Amino acid sequence: MPNNKKNFAITAAIALIIVLSLSLGEYVFSLDLIPRINHNAILNTFYGKNIPVFGGGLPLNPILSIFPPYIYQKILLFLIFFFSAYSMHTLVSTITESKTARLYAGLLYMLNPYTYIRTIVGHWFILFAYSVLPLAVKYFIDVLDRKDRKSIIKAVLVTSLVAFNSHTLFIAFLTFSIIFIFKLYKEKSISIIRPVSSAFVLFFILNTYWLIPLITAQRETILTQISTEDLTVFAPRIESFSALFTLASMHGFWRPGYIYAKDFLPFWQLLFVSILFLAVHGFISYYKHEKLGIYVKAFAVIWFIGLILAAGIRSPFAEQFRFLFDHIPLMRGMRDTHKFVTMLALSYSYLGALGLAEIEKTLEDKKPIIKKAVIFAILLIPLIYSFTFFNGFAGQIKPTDYPKDWYEVNEFLNGDKNDFKVLFFPWHQYMDFHWIPNKDKRIANPAPHFFDKDVISAKNIEVDSIYRQVYTPTQLYIDYFLKKKNEITNFGELVSIIGVKYILLTKEVDYKKYFFLFNQTDLELVLETENFYVFKNKHFKGSVFSVDGIGYIKNWDELINISKTEDITKRSYLIGSGKKEGDEGFKRLKYEKVSPVKYVIKDKPLKYIVFTEEYSKDWRLDGIEPVKAYGVVNVFESEKSTLPKEIVYERFYRICLPSYAISLITFIGCIGYLFYDRKRRTE
Repeated sequence: MPNNKKNFAITAAIALIIVLSLSLGEYVFSLDLIPRINHNAILNTFYGKNIPVFGGGLPLNPILSIFPPYIYQKILLFLIFFFSAYSMHTLVSTITESKTARLYAGLLYMLNPYTYIRTIVGHWFILFAYSVLPLAVKYFIDVLDRKDRKSIIKAVLVTSLVAFNSHTLFIAFLTFSIIFIFKLYKEKSISIIRPVSSAFVLFFILNTYWLIPLITAQRETILTQISTEDLTVFAPRIESFSALFTLASMHGFWRPGYIYAKDFLPFWQLLFVSILFLAVHGFISYYKHEKLGIYVKAFAVIWFIGLILAAGIRSPFAEQFRFLFDHIPLMRGMRDTHKFVTMLALSYSYLGALGLAEIEKTLEDKKPIIKKAVIFAILLIPLIYSFTFFNGFAGQIKPTDYPKDWYEVNEFLNGDKNDFKVLFFPWHQYMDFHWIPNKDKRIANPAPHFFDKDVISAKNIEVDSIYRQVYTPTQLYIDYFLKKKNEITNFGELVSIIGVKYILLTKEVDYKKYFFLFNQTDLELVLETENFYVFKNKHFKGSVFSVDGIGYIKNWDELINISKTEDITKRSYLIGSGKKEGDEGFKRLKYEKVSPVKYVIKDKPLKYIVFTEEYSKDWRLDGIEPVKAYGVVNVFESEKSTLPKEIVYERFYRICLPSYAISLITFIGCIGYLFYDRKRRTE
């Protein structure tokens, strides 16, 4: 077996060992990794209801969803580790013939404190993009060197895989820019601008499927809510000597409480110094090289810029970093500056491979046993430096299944064939679940990914001084009434406005604060299990209903007061000033939910139609734009008497579908050209 294949076999075996340390028959839960039992989130993204601020990962979701969640989690994890080694190996193969150096680079890029902690906290899509980044760099360098169409297409296709995560994509473009500047300086010719520009245009067209929905989003995204306060909350932790040393060693994740290999190794600093030495040795040996010199220098700058950016406000250039953060919108997405450690791992692997190759040359005159011992010891460095990959992540991740009564409650809800939403309490985005066997029991609320019905759950991040950064109408609506809970005895009526028929209260964390639900006159406890109270909303009016009149309120306080004497579902209330119009009247409408973006009303409505999906101008009734009712949902004036009437989410048909078509046609064209080129060369 050729040495290259041996390297791939070794890294594949290591990746498999790591995956097998996690039970194949159960789910992996972590801070941000929740197994998706249902596909609501995927559908909402596909239909354009979720803004793709985190990148273009939509194509990966349905592919992995072919498998059961406990299988696709393991497949994804294996791909992350194997691709990390493979793509770095491929990049380094362009600069050294040493198979050992290539193996070292692949092992270091695959196994390091950065990939370790991101695996533990569930940032697997970040790591997937990370795993193919070296391959994207390789093909980008090919574009600069060859300037041919084939290289451009390959670079764009692989960079589009990196684009499955917007954070890593930002790092990729920063890395490309540094390499481009060095190449431009050496050649002193603008001839390389043309292929790079062509690649950029093709990348945009191929990624239209997520870039256009993101760019054209009419509502605020989380990026607009991030402030300089986030820099303090998500600043890297100083764990050894200083922030720069901590980050240079690829540690420093902002959240405390995790166990690393360094916590077991009293000599771990020596291992880091060895990694640093190999990279420095590679730089010194090759920075004057006629062909590789510019790239070696570029990776040294990539390392330095990565270190400074990773340190963020803890670096000597804190003020300059704040300036970039305030004036470059994309930088706001990098509030967790530890992500820039990606650039360090990239540089250590690239330069370290050159350093090891040089050491091999110096050992040529030594006895074979000495040479093998030294090489073997160097190859062990990444394995020892992050050995906790192999003991179940120091016992911090222990796979499990959802409790049995989660499935029981899901079956209960599915037994109700109405179209409705479920409200989930406690109202926290992240909370501790006692049935999670991990050392850290805090995870993102899994309810939206588990229950088949649409679940309304909290998006309030609650990290240090930051309570929330998602200000959608529904989130604010529930927040407000929770603050007024002691004044309310008709909570069911108030949440019926947003289409809620059932309320789930799971017996976790501060669930007793939600016992006000037992005091509501329009809620009925219909099921109690080991982990749940299930309440039925007796005031549920359906997802689409009709009223005869409109009223006006100043705020939600006034809505609460009115609801104490009137049924607020018999009149649509708008926040503003004006006089009541029409009479009280209510009619439940017959309709068909064709898809999440299309409802067909088959019943003759009264004057106004209340549609309990969250308000958006993109919802249209026969082309008519809605008005915001109750400050949270849609109300349409029914001008035409013809039936059927259609409520359509026009953004999907106007923005998303054309974008998907453009990307698909471009992808087919790129693949077709590569096959054509290959066939032409073989003839």
